[in-house]
Amino acid sequence: MAKKSEVRLFWLVLNIAVGAMLAVGGIWALQGGGDFGCKAIKSIFNGDIAKILAIAFGVIELLSGIFIILQLFIGDRMGTFGSILKLIVVIVWAVAIVLADFLGRGGLLNGGINNFLNWLYDFALHMIVLCALLITRD
Repeated sequence: MAKKSEVRLFWLVLNIAVGAMLAVGGIWALQGGGDFGCKAIKSIFNGDIAKILAIAFGVIELLSGIFIILQLFIGDRMGTFGSILKLIVVIVWAVAIVLADFLGRGGLLNGGINNFLNWLYDFALHMIVLCALLITRD
């Protein structure tokens, strides 16, 4: 069993990693690219609506990542605002998993069964990130 100090260290590292991942994903979204969640938004919507939603998600993702890292040093001074942003990111990520890993091109229901190990690996990675987001949410 891990000691309490080891658990704290792992929690600290996980929060920094998730915060950095969200901040970088948000920056990429603002630059016109995006991470997994942003790509899922762009797969649902197109045109100007897709750009607007991707930018909005990028801002939310960037702020959420910054808040996760700041929370380690200053505590939860952002109150419910930070929690709401994190919740939005979790919801978008979960929807992205359903869309990309099950319904999208290469998803389990759309050709992914042909290359099951590749699909399973991608799905596992996406679920690890979702669980990390849920753990660092509060």
